[in-house]
Amino acid sequence: MVQNMCRGCHRGWYAVLCLHADWLLWTGVVKGLGVMLPTLRVQFAAETWMIGALISTINGVSSFAGLLSGPLEAAFGTRAVAIVSGFLVGISMILASFSTSVIQMTFILSLLAGPGLSITNVLTRATMARYFTDDYATASGIGTSGHSVGMILFAPLAQLLLNTYGWRGALMLLGALALHLGVCCCLLRSPPPAAAEDSYQPIASSGGSEAPLDESDPDAEKKSLLRSLKDAIVSQWNLLGCSVCCQAKFWIAAVVWTCSFFNDGLWLIYFVSYAETKGFSDYEAVTFVTFGGIGNLVFKIGLGPVIDRGLLKIRAAMLVMMVPNSLALLVLPWTNSFWSMAVNSFVFNGLNGAISGLGDMYTREMLGTKKLVYVFSWIDLVSSAFHLSLGFFPGLIFDKTGSYDKAFVSMGCIAVLPVVALFAEWVIDRRNSS
Repeated sequence: MVQNMCRGCHRGWYAVLCLHADWLLWTGVVKGLGVMLPTLRVQFAAETWMIGALISTINGVSSFAGLLSGPLEAAFGTRAVAIVSGFLVGISMILASFSTSVIQMTFILSLLAGPGLSITNVLTRATMARYFTDDYATASGIGTSGHSVGMILFAPLAQLLLNTYGWRGALMLLGALALHLGVCCCLLRSPPPAAAEDSYQPIASSGGSEAPLDESDPDAEKKSLLRSLKDAIVSQWNLLGCSVCCQAKFWIAAVVWTCSFFNDGLWLIYFVSYAETKGFSDYEAVTFVTFGGIGNLVFKIGLGPVIDRGLLKIRAAMLVMMVPNSLALLVLPWTNSFWSMAVNSFVFNGLNGAISGLGDMYTREMLGTKKLVYVFSWIDLVSSAFHLSLGFFPGLIFDKTGSYDKAFVSMGCIAVLPVVALFAEWVIDRRNSS
């Protein structure tokens, strides 16, 4: 028994490693393209909002592919699906280095890199949540800290590769690094079975066996066709896990995750360009991203043991962090010195990273582990719809006004929405208890 427990523990940490690598490379792809944004704009003779929309589309389309995680896992197993998805990320970036237009690059990265990152992310998050009954906050912090490490490493690395080899060479080398995600996924094993939460009981037919349908009766034939159609719809509904969307708590969790992920994505895409419009050099702008990565890492790793030891409740921690997280974006237009920008970057990314890490724990606590693959997939879909519909607006505001100030203030307002979601959960719990 002890041997099996040790093996299960090791397998859980393999999932943590894969999640760390996935977040590392997801951040590397987005941040690398964000650093290349001014160069790509000149290279393809495109407007800022078009390049921003390209990067946001990768994030957006990837989440649509996340819906396939559940069916693919059931058909081929966690490990096989994750390995193929991991290798797709690196291959797509290498292919994108040969692009001759914005549309071509968008097509390649959205259809290959995005789904590869998303499916691996969903499967490893769900696998990790099933393995860790204790120390889940610590494991989640370590796994999601790949995002922090990606911010620290990939911004200066992408700038160095861009200056040395040009954007094509930079993309090709980043793609070669991304191939390592598939190698990490070779360590994965199938997750342990989730505990049955809602046992399914077949409905017994009343009054004995059902009378056979009269095939000559046209009404009976219509009923048979309708029943077949209904069974097909129910089968597809269950295959994609659509039932999780019928729960109010799913939408509460979706708001918390979507707002954090949306602001984080737009910050990664536009912040370097924003800093350059304030008069900072490209290396200074990249340094701000490094400060953000350090803050993200410190908050994620430091918060895990605090939550696991019960020193702070999940909801209380989220509320404490949401308001200053919003304020960090709202005050950016008046933040113009090097150290004020560095501190702002540290605080925003630290708090936003902690909120996103707590979001997974919050989701598991509300909805359980049985259908986490489907829950994470549909939450990613909601966030993708947000990205696809609004991901271009900072670039559009810059093209129209010559400044990113209004865009980042708008993002600060979006960061307050999870507070409303937590209040809605409190209202629902009060109503249920009374």
